[in-house]
Amino acid sequence: MVPSDASEVFDEITEMDSTALFKPKVVSLVVTNSESGGPNIMTASWFMLAGYDPFRYLLSVSQRTYTYELIEENPEFVLAAPSGEMIDALSLAGTVSGRDVDKIDHLGLETVPGKDVDVPLLANAIGNVECSVMDSFEFENCTYYFGSVENAYVTSGGLDGRILSLEEDILAYMGSNWGDADADEKYRYHADLEPDDLRRFPDSKVHETLPEEVRETDE
Repeated sequence: MVPSDASEVFDEITEMDSTALFKPKVVSLVVTNSESGGPNIMTASWFMLAGYDPFRYLLSVSQRTYTYELIEENPEFVLAAPSGEMIDALSLAGTVSGRDVDKIDHLGLETVPGKDVDVPLLANAIGNVECSVMDSFEFENCTYYFGSVENAYVTSGGLDGRILSLEEDILAYMGSNWGDADADEKYRYHADLEPDDLRRFPDSKVHETLPEEVRETDE
């Protein structure tokens, strides 16, 4: 029998909870820098691949944040992919403003100078992507920056071909939630992935199910 509506198949969730459907993911630590403010980090989930020629990412930044002020002064940023040991940085960088504390110094994070941007890289991250702002637009009190990729780096052995290697300590972020025992305490959840957890699926397996004439045009 065909279901009459979605409620017969799914549980309805809130708009906020819908973000859980697209995790785990590697959340970025956005590094910025300016002559007046110095370096800073901010946790960011709102970024995406936005083009190949030039290769670029789109980063959304609230205009209330210190990160926004720094990018406006120096239109460059680094997207750092944190390792599992940097979960404290992910938590602090997403809850405390750089106006109040030097987060990089407080966390004892090691940095490496950027090659083509005046923004440091995070030495303990899985990888870093240097970006320079090529364009931007504003929408609902956020600025969306198109960052052209200048250089990208990964820790030695961090890639298996074009796949992020699970031999590395990847911070596979699952989201945040209040603790069961203490409603005043919020927790950051992340998955512990091992190389044996990786699965692969060949494209040919599903292509073989297509009609022959479609398979021929597809090839």
